[in-house]
Amino acid sequence: MRKILIPALILLFSNNVISQASTDAAKNKTAEHISTLTKTKELKDGWAKSGSFNLNITEAGRNNAWGVVKGGEEQAIGIKALVDYDFDHKKSKTNWLNNVRMRYGLSKLSSAGNGFVKTDDNINITSIVGTEVKKSLSLSALFSLNSQFDKYFLSPGEIRLGPGLLYKPNTNFSVMFSPVMASLTTKFAKEDKDTSLYGVDSGKTSRLGLGSFVQFKADYTIAKGITYKGFATFYSDYLNRPDIVIVDWTNLFNFTVNKYIGATISINIRYNDWEVGELQLQHGMGIGFSYKL
Repeated sequence: MRKILIPALILLFSNNVISQASTDAAKNKTAEHISTLTKTKELKDGWAKSGSFNLNITEAGRNNAWGVVKGGEEQAIGIKALVDYDFDHKKSKTNWLNNVRMRYGLSKLSSAGNGFVKTDDNINITSIVGTEVKKSLSLSALFSLNSQFDKYFLSPGEIRLGPGLLYKPNTNFSVMFSPVMASLTTKFAKEDKDTSLYGVDSGKTSRLGLGSFVQFKADYTIAKGITYKGFATFYSDYLNRPDIVIVDWTNLFNFTVNKYIGATISINIRYNDWEVGELQLQHGMGIGFSYKL
């Protein structure tokens, strides 16, 4: 009996050790996989380009019989294009960081007639040039332009220009702070000239501001085929109501199915007392053509 029991115990103990080793190896492999996905990249000399173009189309409809009981729109069609592109250059201690973000969306409801209505519209171009004073920290200057495609260009619009400090430890994250950022708010549309809008007085087309500015940017791979891009700015104008903080925060999640098909979730948040005085929220979900730039 002892001759049978001892080998059996040894075999059982060996199986447990092997099983535990396999489990630990699997956990380590998973941890390594997650670490690889989320690992940041060091800055290197030369160009670093990345981005995406998405064209999402949505459609829903019903026949008359369905509508008798369930109701709803007879037909709804939506189309939205999104571009998010970075092209950065590094040479020795000089960094030049550029970002272009554009969104435009239209929707058509059968109950609203034949025309399309706008659901999203934004253009943002940001450029930062800086010289490193120590690792990851640069003396920099920023230029940014924010407007839209529809109506009139720069009505409303925001143009910002100023010096600051840029902290960029890797390719995935950066933050810039400026204590003296100049800001030009514009309304060039002729029908808006005689109206006080966006903090620009009646009869004028622009308003100059000077204040403190902070910008955060994040670009991470959450999991295989899932990426996140976040872009947030905070601005307080010393010359015009310094108690007001203008907040603009865009979030874009990209889900890759294959080389040409993907899905997006966008969440955009804005707070500007000069415009509305309430929290502005815009979101969208879609699936369609997707291409990495």
